[in-house]
Amino acid sequence: MIDSATVDRIFEAADIVSVVSDYVSLKRKGANYWGNCPFHDEKTPSFSVSPAKNIYKCFGCGKGGNAVNFIMGVENLSYYEALLFLAKKFHIEVKEKELSQEELQQQNEKESLMSLTEWAQQHFTDNLQTPEGQSVGMSYFMHRGFREDIIKKFQLGYALDKKDEYTVAAQKAGYKLDYLDKTGLTIVKENNYVVDRFHGRAIFPIHSISGRVVAFGGRAIKKDEVAKYQNSPESDIYHKSYVLYGLYFAKGAITKKKKCYIVEGYADVISMVQAGIENIVAPCGTALTTQQIQQLRRVLPSADAERSDDKNVTLLYDGDGAGMHAALKNGKMLLEEGLNVKVVVLPEPEDPDSFAQNHDSSEVARYLEENEQDYVVFKINHYMKEAQKDPMKMSQLIEDVAATIEVIPDEVKRSVYTSMACRLLNTEEKVLCSRINAINKKKIEEAAGPSRANVISQAQSVDVPPTDLSVPTQNSSLNDILEKELIRFIVRFGSHLVAASEEEQKISVVEYIKEDLEMDGLSFKNPLYQQMMLDYYERYNLDKMSSEHFFVRSSNPDYAREAADAMSDPYPLSKIFDKNEKDCRIKVKQISIDAADTLFRDLSYSLLNYKSNWLNERIMMKREELKNSKEEVVAIMTEIRDLMEIKKNIDKMLGERHIHP
Repeated sequence: MIDSATVDRIFEAADIVSVVSDYVSLKRKGANYWGNCPFHDEKTPSFSVSPAKNIYKCFGCGKGGNAVNFIMGVENLSYYEALLFLAKKFHIEVKEKELSQEELQQQNEKESLMSLTEWAQQHFTDNLQTPEGQSVGMSYFMHRGFREDIIKKFQLGYALDKKDEYTVAAQKAGYKLDYLDKTGLTIVKENNYVVDRFHGRAIFPIHSISGRVVAFGGRAIKKDEVAKYQNSPESDIYHKSYVLYGLYFAKGAITKKKKCYIVEGYADVISMVQAGIENIVAPCGTALTTQQIQQLRRVLPSADAERSDDKNVTLLYDGDGAGMHAALKNGKMLLEEGLNVKVVVLPEPEDPDSFAQNHDSSEVARYLEENEQDYVVFKINHYMKEAQKDPMKMSQLIEDVAATIEVIPDEVKRSVYTSMACRLLNTEEKVLCSRINAINKKKIEEAAGPSRANVISQAQSVDVPPTDLSVPTQNSSLNDILEKELIRFIVRFGSHLVAASEEEQKISVVEYIKEDLEMDGLSFKNPLYQQMMLDYYERYNLDKMSSEHFFVRSSNPDYAREAADAMSDPYPLSKIFDKNEKDCRIKVKQISIDAADTLFRDLSYSLLNYKSNWLNERIMMKREELKNSKEEVVAIMTEIRDLMEIKKNIDKMLGERHIHP
């Protein structure tokens, strides 16, 4: 358990901009910072960070909250784990009570796995200081040309050449065999026979984007080893398709230089960093994935959607067949994610590791600069010599280039690439455009399925643009909107004091809303909103805590999200709805509630709006009852009349023309 005073210190120290900047490239616009949301895939930034309010809010996917909620989401941690994470980041000492045996057993398994991998990293690093580690592990790294400062930076290590050495050591340190098995550090066979997965290998720790060790790569040192590399398997803390090796160390340089190099292996990254190329990453023993590219794209500067020159990636591969194949495949995936893609092919038989070792830093930088070429140009030139001698191969090349250009999301870039490709392919632009459009149409039809494809086909046959069937239907009721408006008053002004006149005693906004609703026998239909009001009402009466403090720092992610949502708008919007059933258009009246002298007026207006709508729904329900009732007609009609009279008075107070529902 963490005491409340320490929790408060963590929240006060956890600067939201600093926390989010570890995961998202932010640019300041006015009072806030903007970047691409880490919780959903987007190419135009809709993710806002407010340093003044210490909250974040995505206007694309709706997620929002405080620094703790952000870490919970991006690192997939519990509230308790996120607090510890931030305490460590901001150097806050956390003194916890001694946990009981039962509490120890209930500790989050994921944190236990993280703790184990971090222990293992230190164990492997310490092994380099042992006699065997010096003669085998350190000698291997030195033979590869790695400097001691680089070995230390990447936390490289060595697993002693004994089948169960670190398994035994880990168990002595208190780590369960079950966790060793789940992280893949230990291979458990029949009858609990155990084998260290990496014994006798050089160790390359794999870090998450926040710097926590989540997995390992083990490089064989003995020549008779069957597998050159052994990698950690998938686990609860490691999903290799989402992790880029070296990104934690590279993200600062990537943001600064607005560019990232991608290579194939761990040693390629390390040698290039040693040669001065710090903005460089590699997939973790797998082919480059869309998820890894999206992770990278969030780090690349991208807040200005029109600044395409901020989103640069260069593929750096050796010139053999495998390297060329990887460049051709991965370049298209990167283009599809809206990045500017270039390729550097190294002279055979060099790879990035050997090239960096055989040249000084100035030679490496110069070669990269002088030999970069655009990916589409590289692709055309690679196939052109053979294709121009064979009409069938030329046709296939045009089709391939069309499919490559089609994935580019930016229309202007597609047009530029189309014109350039036509010149290089010596073909008419209308031919290439026709193929691009045909590929695009086919993809849309396949994604939409047969029913929508038929709609599109019919619409295009009569030269009418097809209806956008992807637009969701509006299912938010008026009640939902009005309840959300009242909850915004509670979140932003719940502890503010209000009164109808100077003679009346002032009470808090949360008390006023709760008591006013209960006086009329009303409560929020949305259970989350009802619970938010009740929880804060109870807390306010306990110690007068401010509503912003209560909701923004809440351990409940739903509360924190709603708080971020409420505080991201400069004002709530009071809606005046046309009551004509055939015309449900919404007129919006903007009401500023930042000024203290208007707070009570605007709050009263919103409460009256809410009651007017409740009465309207009640009248409609009673009219339906009237249609089906034969015995209580008079009673129902009397109730409808009374409800309409009350509603008429409320609507007059709202200043609206009364329209019978």
